[in-house]
Amino acid sequence: MIVRLLVLALYLVSSRAPAYPRSCVWPRCKRLVPESHLMCPAHWRALPKELRDRIWEHYRPGQTAATCSQEYREALCDVLTWARERQLEKDRTAERLANMQSRQRSLW
Repeated sequence: MIVRLLVLALYLVSSRAPAYPRSCVWPRCKRLVPESHLMCPAHWRALPKELRDRIWEHYRPGQTAATCSQEYREALCDVLTWARERQLEKDRTAERLANMQSRQRSLW
């Protein structure tokens, strides 16, 4: 928590940083990103190139939710769906691993 507050303070006092940082849109990711970015670098690189290309194709600097094109909204919807599916797979894998470990402990 202290680290996040420190990062936020650095964002606010840095001349190159945006005035209002926000969290990455990946499910459960709390990394701060500039308003002009959709995701943190790690999650952006995790997207398939086709999805990243679609976002870049329809992105216009300065656009907002009210001013973005329908094509951008559709691309964004596909990106968020893909991210949710990957996060769900990761959560299910972690749950299966935890269940296997608890069963192994109960055997001994």
